[in-house]
Amino acid sequence: MKFRKSDFMAAPDDYLEVNTDLADLDGAQFVNTPVLAVPECHVEGTLQFDGRSRVVSNLHYSGFMIVEDSITGEDLEYDFEADSEKEYSFDPLEDTDDQEDILVVNNNTIDLNDEMIEAIVYEAPMSITRLAREDYPSGKGWSLTSDQDEGDSQQQEDPRWAKLKDLNFEDN
Repeated sequence: MKFRKSDFMAAPDDYLEVNTDLADLDGAQFVNTPVLAVPECHVEGTLQFDGRSRVVSNLHYSGFMIVEDSITGEDLEYDFEADSEKEYSFDPLEDTDDQEDILVVNNNTIDLNDEMIEAIVYEAPMSITRLAREDYPSGKGWSLTSDQDEGDSQQQEDPRWAKLKDLNFEDN
């Protein structure tokens, strides 16, 4: 989704509304991310123009993405909602502290695709599974554990360090 500076100059009240659907069924835009595809995503918000060179986007995303099950490797649907806000400048920036927070646009065209992809990828879960806890894989002498499992509340002493208890380390 692209907007030219002339679109903002012609806009009443110096802002444009965004109300669109985004879909990437084959995941071509999400290469090297945990997101395999985004079959459905609705994007709405505003692009506020300051009348000279700066535009601030304020966008809200809702939809679902396809991610990989962390245990089985199957495709899972994951509902998400996200918000993003970015500041763009049509003019080159002077060396200031806030320069890294502002994106300078090329050819007087703001392309929102990068912002939208970034916001969606940030919502992708790092680890997700559909399996119930009792269905986790296990084998002879091992089982898959989670940091959410109730662990052994008593710390067991490592026998390699047991002899150190007998030594006296006090200063004389």
